[in-house]
Amino acid sequence: MSLFKVKYSSTLLLFLYLVYLPLYSQVNDAFSIPASKGLSEQWISALRDRGEPEIWSGEDLKYIGMPVGGIACGQLYLGGDGRLWLWDIFKSNYSREDVRALGLKLNLMTMNGHYTEPVLADGGIYSTRNGADVDQGFIIRINTKEGTEIRSLDRHGFPGVEFRGEWPLGRIKYCDQNFPLDIHMEAFSPFIPLDPKNSALPATVILFRIKNNSNEEVGATILGWLQNATCPYDNESELGERKNNLISREGLTTLYCDIVPSAGKGLDTHHGYGSMALSLISEKNNSVIGNPDANSDKPGDEFFEIFHPGASKSKKLNRKLVGSIGKKIVLGPGEQETLTFLLTWYFPLHQQKDGVMARLKGFSDLNRHYKDWFTDAYDVALYIKSNYDYLVGNTVKWNKTWYNSTLPYWFLDRTMIPTDALATQTVHWFDNGRFWGWEGVESCAGTCTHVWNYAQALARLFPGLERDIRKRVDYGIAFDSITGAIGYRGEINMTPAIDGHAGVIIRTWREHTMTTDNKFLEELWPDVKKAAKWLISNDPNSNGMIEGAQKNTLDASWYGPNAWISSVYCAALKAAEQMAIRVEDLSFADSCGFIADRGYKNIPHSLFNGEYFIHKPPDYNNINSNNGCHIDQVLGQSWAIQTGLPRVLPEEVTRQALNSIWKYNSAPDAGTYAVNHKAIKGHRVYASEGEAGLIMATWPYGGDSLADPRMNEKIEDFETWLGAGGYFDECMTGFEYQVAAHMIYEGEPDSKMVRNGLAVTRAIHDRYSPEKRNPYNEIECGDHYARAMAAFGVYLAACGFKYNGPEGTLGFDPKVYPGKFRGA
Repeated sequence: MSLFKVKYSSTLLLFLYLVYLPLYSQVNDAFSIPASKGLSEQWISALRDRGEPEIWSGEDLKYIGMPVGGIACGQLYLGGDGRLWLWDIFKSNYSREDVRALGLKLNLMTMNGHYTEPVLADGGIYSTRNGADVDQGFIIRINTKEGTEIRSLDRHGFPGVEFRGEWPLGRIKYCDQNFPLDIHMEAFSPFIPLDPKNSALPATVILFRIKNNSNEEVGATILGWLQNATCPYDNESELGERKNNLISREGLTTLYCDIVPSAGKGLDTHHGYGSMALSLISEKNNSVIGNPDANSDKPGDEFFEIFHPGASKSKKLNRKLVGSIGKKIVLGPGEQETLTFLLTWYFPLHQQKDGVMARLKGFSDLNRHYKDWFTDAYDVALYIKSNYDYLVGNTVKWNKTWYNSTLPYWFLDRTMIPTDALATQTVHWFDNGRFWGWEGVESCAGTCTHVWNYAQALARLFPGLERDIRKRVDYGIAFDSITGAIGYRGEINMTPAIDGHAGVIIRTWREHTMTTDNKFLEELWPDVKKAAKWLISNDPNSNGMIEGAQKNTLDASWYGPNAWISSVYCAALKAAEQMAIRVEDLSFADSCGFIADRGYKNIPHSLFNGEYFIHKPPDYNNINSNNGCHIDQVLGQSWAIQTGLPRVLPEEVTRQALNSIWKYNSAPDAGTYAVNHKAIKGHRVYASEGEAGLIMATWPYGGDSLADPRMNEKIEDFETWLGAGGYFDECMTGFEYQVAAHMIYEGEPDSKMVRNGLAVTRAIHDRYSPEKRNPYNEIECGDHYARAMAAFGVYLAACGFKYNGPEGTLGFDPKVYPGKFRGA
């Protein structure tokens, strides 16, 4: 359906460069990013090497918090020494943390995230925001010839403890040469790609693998304790009682914690009304121990009492209630045993019916997705026990498949880690089936189209959830059936954002390719066509370039042609063209293809300066990148490659633009660059001084003073957010990943461009090194930011993944060591 293509030769590139050269002959003397990045050949070569798994210990454990709950089940962290923290599972609708009230430095407005102020796993202040302080842990008691010894299973009991994270699995090794037992712990929530229900269980599985390394028989007791933290924000005695029960049946021994409200006091409408449980899978009850009322501060004999099924204990809400459960084992020399604990919870009610979430359609009747799946926390434990082989077996199989690869360990870690946002308070899945997300934890509502556009993981791992967002929200709740416009935050804000709108059309094509037939596409096509027509209405000249107001993800409306928005527009047209062909709407396919092909010619002709694509604003009254080298300038072509669409920009100019982004935006010291770049004020810090990163926009030939018309009026105090203009000096991982993926896609296998893409990704990995901050929390405007799931796109690029379900095609074009490639 394409009427023409233009092939760009080296001669034409030279012509374009000479035409634009006079405009850019004045080099910006203040520009300080070196063309040479100071990377040794050894370091560059090591980017591709398989390497070794990263194992952390000592001080490197202090910030680690790996989410280990189910998708949309709240937020629970596994610490580096095996303890659980940030118990944010009790409520789901809350207000933004007041960083001033907490005594935190604002440090250049990290916007509710914890980049410059990472929270300590031991004694951090997260709990004053949304979680609760829950007393929980594990201890081991051994009996040998030398006597009895009790140790806590954490850094206090085992100072040499080691951590290895392979999200969704966290692995702990308790190390001590003077201890007769070798103890390994694994903690995770079931995670099975293509099976969202069984990946969204309110539970954490905790395995202890224990081996006797001594020459003597050792008796041991592994015991866990759990505070009954139901209604954790209430301590008035008259409201009711918390109650612990010991239950044993069907091979499951459980400490069940619930709450009994006093009549007429309304406790059942409070946050955290529900139940929680700590269970042990064990067919032999004679070796099980437990106590519904144990003193966790000084674990004595009562901690290790024999289990009495049916035993219970109740306490008023103003008194702490802790129970314990565990098992005694005897191991001969060289023998080993695995103990399986299940931590489960059931807090399904959205008790607070105000705030931003209250504006969601039908929110007064919505609850967490698992409300009708289970009746209480014990029911959750029974389900996992009954389906243990499937749930745990497939989680472990996925983990082994992901890491049984020729790609580097560090790369596999980093490209999967941001997906853990699905297991945090960033996302919610309601009991009516709707999947909904903030941009980051409690930060900016509405599964925002132009943020979630970048997030590639969900569509590939759980495509059914993405299809539901398209059907239920983008072409439903957020859709104007008259105009075809798509509200960029759903019902929270029905204004269309042009990059998000175009992205929805591309994602509709992507979701179609992740099905097996045309049913999804045929159902949505009338509205997809309306959405495409609305997009085309913003290009009255039908020249493939949008020049009017362009509301976008940088929280501004840009004016005038720019390759960023126009390339995404053309990619959306190509997606519409392909979908129209498949539903036999050939006339509309021709129209879309014709305009996109004009953009293929016009965008480079009008905007390519010989090195990169620029922005031509009609004036400087609004935020703009003008002569700058912008990070997303060829985003549309990146989308086209990943989703199997025809090119929307010529290959040669696209590759030149990517090379220029590496040259001009890749800063070996991004933090210092931003501080010293006085033309842009008010950047938020997502790359500290001394850290490398890809800057959002730079001006090697000047023009930065024109980027924000109100910048000169602003006073930079490093505490106050000064507006969207400051974004230009920032490093935001979702954008960086997008560019890294595109570099890898466009490059020949093991080429310099591929290595540049790996280097961009590695810089992010190094910024999130555990001695600096939590490696499992990538931050933009909020913790666990959804855009960071663009990292999965880097993995797809490295594999050269190609898939079209309805057409029955699957392919790979590996970019790293293709001759011996292996991947998930």
